[in-house]
Amino acid sequence: MTRRHLLAALLGAVQPEAVCWLTLDLLHGTKTVHWPGYSQPVSFGSLLKPFLALAFAATHSTLPRVTCRGERDGCWRTHGHGEQDVVEALAHSCNAYFLRLGGLIDRAALDATCLTYGLALPARSLRPEELIGLGAGWRNSPMAVAQAFARLTDTTVLRGMAQCAASGTAKNVGLACYAKTGTAPCSHTPRASGDGYIAVLYPIGQPRKLLLLQHHGTTGAEACRDVRQRLDWQ
Repeated sequence: MTRRHLLAALLGAVQPEAVCWLTLDLLHGTKTVHWPGYSQPVSFGSLLKPFLALAFAATHSTLPRVTCRGERDGCWRTHGHGEQDVVEALAHSCNAYFLRLGGLIDRAALDATCLTYGLALPARSLRPEELIGLGAGWRNSPMAVAQAFARLTDTTVLRGMAQCAASGTAKNVGLACYAKTGTAPCSHTPRASGDGYIAVLYPIGQPRKLLLLQHHGTTGAEACRDVRQRLDWQ
């Protein structure tokens, strides 16, 4: 036993799994789970932005174009993403875009979207930045999130996720798929800098499988590198 593991044992801490995942076979209705505590709610960071877009669209005829100027607009990208529509904003996980949406979403429409997709209802007290994944915010169980992504059929959201996999924050997946990344506060003890998440629907066109993956102590963009090595998608 290493000194680190001995100290963890003495303190009663359980070393977290480096990578946890679950898959849903969309053709046969089966699942594979390698995720201790997969029914317990955690924060998913930006991963749930597609469902905010759906909630906004429920009460608006069009989705806006927003100019992201970077840090001064609350975005993770220092110099910003420039002018974007929702497809581009999903691809690049633009905080400035979704902060705008989060401030305008009708909460009854968001609740209805959550009920449709089986997600937990976010507390009414949550601010837009918490809804979009900045901070602990909106917590859900991994299984609920996986099942929510498996139900996605909206063409605009799927276009954004396809672009995310092709050239956005999930480009390191290296597959023709629909994908969305997220980086959230670490949900483990001992704490790390954060946890990276990725949701993948594969293949593009008519998905047969859904993967939800968490990598402890890294970002969503880096978690993408685990997809091909952990699972046989063929």
